[in-house]
Amino acid sequence: MPTPAPSDDVLVSAVLSPYLLTHLHHVLQRAEFGAQREGRATMARNYAQLRRLLCNEAQSIPGGPRRGQHDQAA
Repeated sequence: MPTPAPSDDVLVSAVLSPYLLTHLHHVLQRAEFGAQREGRATMARNYAQLRRLLCNEAQSIPGGPRRGQHDQAA
């Protein structure tokens, strides 16, 4: 049986509460702004991308946050 080709994508499966989603959003937002202040533009972009991905994933969760709740600074 052939082994699947490696992928750069990371799949994470977890049950996240709205509180945890909000906390993760804020952690990533602080990291993004800190990286911007320190002149680390690439890291800031990576944090912003992770934050947007988190927002998009959260919106797909039934009962999860809706657009506008987590993406004001995106």
